[in-house]
Amino acid sequence: MDPDGYTIMFASNSAMTAAVALRKEARYDPLKDFTPISMVGRATVFFYCHPSVPAKTMKEFVDYARANPGKLNYGTGNPLSILYNVQLMQATGINMIHVPYKGEGPLMPDIVAGRVHSSFLSQGTAISLAKEGKLRALAVLLKERSALLPEVPTIDEAGVPEVSVRQWAGIFGPPGMAREIVRRLNAEVNAALQRPEVIEKLRSYGYATEGSTPERLLEINRDDLALWRRLVKEAGIPLE
Repeated sequence: MDPDGYTIMFASNSAMTAAVALRKEARYDPLKDFTPISMVGRATVFFYCHPSVPAKTMKEFVDYARANPGKLNYGTGNPLSILYNVQLMQATGINMIHVPYKGEGPLMPDIVAGRVHSSFLSQGTAISLAKEGKLRALAVLLKERSALLPEVPTIDEAGVPEVSVRQWAGIFGPPGMAREIVRRLNAEVNAALQRPEVIEKLRSYGYATEGSTPERLLEINRDDLALWRRLVKEAGIPLE
């Protein structure tokens, strides 16, 4: 592929870290086979519990789970959600039962019915369910509170800063792109991320806009991959 700047890729860390960390032999190296251009944003992910759980804050949830080891369960619809929960349990010392699903869609009916007690979920129907009182949002995995549910604290504010896994997306090019091309594309992407219509469109897809330098995107990708590999090993998740 010609690294002339006319072919670029929008990719999340599902492709740039998860697909690599969860496989015995990956077919590509996310740090060497792509040219980082700019971050685009971070996904808005909330931690929810069912109202049957006697907790209205993250602290109350942790205290209840700690006092009732193995009584609560958590649902996951993707690998990122698994790692969110691994970090949560490691950081707080709580013990919950894992209930895996093939996507957030199949998970939703069970958490609404109370068969699943908690889950980290991306934006979507869960937001409206929280507004209706059918789910409780206890924390959001962002640096700042989300305008979608501004009353919900960040995970740091909620007292669990150790949950550091984040879902992000960025712009990458093929390997070997000229520095001047990378600089031009980086400037254009970061300028676009300031436009209200772009901010609103990305928000509709569940992303809070966040630009970066190419060097910062490489650093984020490298650190994220190392974190994933460590957590996958510690959690005993079998490699594909």
